[in-house]
Amino acid sequence: MIEAGKVSVICIAFNHGEWITEALESVKLQDYYNKELIIADNGSSDDTAENIQKWIDLQSDYLDVRVFFHDKPLPYCQLFNELLNISTGMYVVDLSGDDVLYPDHLSQSLDELSRVPEAAFIFSDAHLLDERKEVRTFYPRNNAGELLEPIELSTIYETMVRRSIICSATIVFNSQVLRAEGGYDEGLYYEDFDIQVRLARNHPVLFSDHIGVVKRVHRKSMSAAQYKRYKSKMLPSTVKVCQKILNQNVLDEENQALKERILYELKHALWSGNFEPARDLIRLGNELGIKTLMFSFYKLWAKNHWDISWLYGILKQS
Repeated sequence: MIEAGKVSVICIAFNHGEWITEALESVKLQDYYNKELIIADNGSSDDTAENIQKWIDLQSDYLDVRVFFHDKPLPYCQLFNELLNISTGMYVVDLSGDDVLYPDHLSQSLDELSRVPEAAFIFSDAHLLDERKEVRTFYPRNNAGELLEPIELSTIYETMVRRSIICSATIVFNSQVLRAEGGYDEGLYYEDFDIQVRLARNHPVLFSDHIGVVKRVHRKSMSAAQYKRYKSKMLPSTVKVCQKILNQNVLDEENQALKERILYELKHALWSGNFEPARDLIRLGNELGIKTLMFSFYKLWAKNHWDISWLYGILKQS
């Protein structure tokens, strides 16, 4: 049974041993008290499961906690949906085991989301913490902490299609809307691009101008392998999402946004030597009627299978 006002934080961890305790502690320390925590260790090979159990043994009296340990990794979207189906919150957070919630993130987000019950989700800003311990905000801000560019929600669907504009770690979902849309697409390797555009297509979304999360940026994260040389697991899913977007687009400006996204993804697919998804992106570009000189060059690149992915790796590291 869904409980009014309750937040379900779903924390899926995979080889997050050095960070998982801090992630779980950040849920406990939220100043929003009507919450539950559902944890899954997704077949980690490090000490993630052990650290989860240690934390639960010490802290479970302070929080409604359920935990699941898997011997082998399950597909992320499948596992999330399984946990979503047993959650009891009106709102849902998908917390990675290597991220941290600031203590007022839930309360600030829900202060606005609760006023617009038809909204699919609310997002905010985040601190990005890299491996050199350097921190920056996801959205550029001036010295006074003000956003340099406003977040325009009236065209958010087109903007999401065009480029990644939301730090998914900050999202608080309306659970009922998320469930009604079928949760995450289990046919995809990763979830954020698809679920954001699907929800924004049919429902309003909100932005809260606060910094709610510390998002770690490191080489072991799923997103770090987005354009992995030759073997990207994410690009085929990106192609599927672009096809879904094409199927649902109605307006010219929506298709123009998709053209820009396809050119961006195609560029990185070719640079990283992922020629099969590149060919699929070219097919979509042809369906959309892309006629630019750059697209013609990309088609020639793919046809001749020019492999300069070694250079791409060097440039990304520099």
